Order: sequence, then structure tokens, then C-alpha cells
Amino acid sequence: MNIAIALILLFSFLIWYALKGRAWLKAQPWAKGFFECIEPIEIMLYKKSETILLARAKVLTGILLTVLTYLGTIDLTPLMPFVPDQYEGTVHAIFNLIPLSISLLGLLDEKLRNQTTQPIEITAAPEKAMPSQVKEAIAMADATKAEAVAAVAASQKA
Repeated sequence: MNIAIALILLFSFLIWYALKGRAWLKAQPWAKGFFECIEPIEIMLYKKSETILLARAKVLTGILLTVLTYLGTIDLTPLMPFVPDQYEGTVHAIFNLIPLSISLLGLLDEKLRNQTTQPIEITAAPEKAMPSQVKEAIAMADATKAEAVAAVAASQKA
């Protein structure tokens, strides 16, 4: 039970940090030293992307649930009297697939984050209704983004 409480608190803290805490801390002048120290860790663990942080937290949660299920810490015995006998195997199988599903969702979230880089306003705009000026601006931004990525990659090799 203590492990479950610790995991819930850790996951809650990660969600708060990703959604509100990081932006709030960045605005505080006293936190500059903290971010100077933690930035290399943020880059290594989740590329300073809150979306990747939450995706990796899902993967970690799935792995921890798998380990806890394997160790027998999570027990279905109290629920099984409510399940008809013919469905017991199905319930056990589905219950054992939940951690895998959570981990796969986390991996999918991270993959989508790495593929999607445009703001939602641009992605959601219908292409047919876009004026040519907007299309040109998007093309220019994409070219600039590609140049910036190449420059960063080149500076990291040096």
C-alpha cells in the first residue's frame, strides 16, 4: 500500500510539474539556479518536453504496475466473487494487459510528440480555406525549423 501511495504522489507531482509547475518556476527569479543545475537532467530524461515527460511517466507507470502484478502486490481476489465463473479467465487476462496498455500509450504519445511540431492552430486549419500568404508563412517556418535543427545537430557534433 505504501508503494502505491508513493507512486500516486510521484505521478501527481510529475503531472503538476509538466502542466503548471515548470512554467511557474521558470517565472521565479530565485529558481534560475535550480534550472541551471537541472537543465542537463531535463534534456537527458525528456528533452525538456512536458509531453515527453508525461509519456515517459505513463511508460514507467505501466512497468511498475507490471512488476507489482508479478510480485502479487495487486490482488484481484476481492473482486472475483462479483465475476461469473465463465469470465474469470477473461478478467484476469484483461487485468494483466492494463499495464502493457498504459506503457504502449506512453510510447505512442512520445512518438507522436516527436512527429508533430506545429502549433495546433496551424494543424487544425483547413488547407482549402488557407490564404496563400499563410501557406507561404508555414513553408518558410518549416524551412527555418529545418535549418535550426540542422544547426543544433551540427553544434552538438562539434
